Amino acid sequence: MNTNGGRPKLPDLEALTRRPGPGSHRTVLTIGGRETATLEDLPPLPGYLLFVGSQPSTASVEAGHYHQGRLGRRFWTRLEEATILPPDTDAATADDVLTAAGHGITDLLKQPADGDAVADVAGAASSNDLRGAVGPLWQRLSVWRPGAVVFVYRRAAEAAAGRPVFEPWGRIEGVALSGRPCFLMPAPDAPAADVAAGLNLLRNLASLLPR
Repeated sequence: MNTNGGRPKLPDLEALTRRPGPGSHRTVLTIGGRETATLEDLPPLPGYLLFVGSQPSTASVEAGHYHQGRLGRRFWTRLEEATILPPDTDAATADDVLTAAGHGITDLLKQPADGDAVADVAGAASSNDLRGAVGPLWQRLSVWRPGAVVFVYRRAAEAAAGRPVFEPWGRIEGVALSGRPCFLMPAPDAPAADVAAGLNLLRNLASLLPR
């Protein structure tokens, strides 16, 4: 732990709450003692939605924008269908449009994954790694104060819940992070009926959150 005169070093609240403007969100962090290129947090405004992925893909880090792999770009299409994003949003810079609307996005882990290994596929982070990242996310949530947390992938949701998540989509019963209710988006390969129902819930959630 970093200390200052024997006392714990307090987090930089200004840095935690800074909302980056449009452009590349590529940054360099020290992860496991190594300087690592990754993506910076894009915090929401208080009361808005925070979307949480598992970990960035190398394609996303290289592009400087969230969810630029094959599965990731499907995520942006679904946010358009849920009217979180306007129609015909360019996936290459959709995170800028998302934050301009007041919402935020981050990943549970900042260590990039090879290729498109960001969901329930080989090459993704271990469950232990994901669980170890829940505490730091909780701390950021206590500062950001989103209206709700929406997990993009099941593995991240299960790490936060500390248990298997059997809900195919929607509210994760009994789970809240820093007092914020948690939701799960439909899986990338979910049946069309589940996708439609899950996105309708997300649409309603966004419209009902206090601002």
